[in-house]
Amino acid sequence: MNDHELARKLARETGSLLLGLRTHAASISNSTDSARSALAEEILGSEGDRVAHDYLLEQFTIHRPDDVVLSEEGDLEVERLSANRVWIVDPLDGTAQYSSGGDDFAVHIALWQADSDLAGKITAASVSVPARNELWSMDEPIQRYQPKGEPIRILVSRSRPPKELANVVAALQQQLPERGQVQVIPMGSVGAKVGAILSDQADAYFNSGGFYEWDLAAPLGIAIHNGLDVTDCRGKQIELNQVNLRVKDILISRNELTATIVSALAQK
Repeated sequence: MNDHELARKLARETGSLLLGLRTHAASISNSTDSARSALAEEILGSEGDRVAHDYLLEQFTIHRPDDVVLSEEGDLEVERLSANRVWIVDPLDGTAQYSSGGDDFAVHIALWQADSDLAGKITAASVSVPARNELWSMDEPIQRYQPKGEPIRILVSRSRPPKELANVVAALQQQLPERGQVQVIPMGSVGAKVGAILSDQADAYFNSGGFYEWDLAAPLGIAIHNGLDVTDCRGKQIELNQVNLRVKDILISRNELTATIVSALAQK
């Protein structure tokens, strides 16, 4: 099994595991008692993270015992800084959406290789959005996109919309008036957002509030593979497997929108 096949297998199977766990918990979380329902959501979220993480570690031990694994739910392995192969995974990206019954959560599986010339050094990646029956992988044919002149659709975090949003919307409407009123769409997981862009349900996503490498690594690989621009909010390339795992900001965009968005983000 090559790295692409393993990434796809793990993303798909972990997604199925999470759906099964949520179905099993549904009888509790559908309770009419609001306090009980809130507790059930909290338990489901923490159990989903734990079960998915444990499953992935077990599978990596079987299939790639010599590789380092960096997971949101695991120890921040120090040996990753000198390793050639590091799997950067988020067993459950979008815990709040998962535990509350939403469909915009995802599983992220990415392989970082120190000797790679690819952007971000991600050489294999898969993103599963199981509640939407979506699975994106870097070994699949590139998704071809042709602008249709429809309204520009910007994805933002459900919980923390960026403070620069008004500037970006105004700049896009001024630069591309023929596209009409810009639409703003809140969504959860970064993986779900990239899937929405690739399936032509959106055009760009930016986050100026920051997150961590496991939130981004697999979606970055999928987005770049499919020809999207992936930079920080100043238009610079993202570097992964860094000492500081915090990623300050991110822009994932269709090529024709990137320069306008970067310029708008530079405005104070």
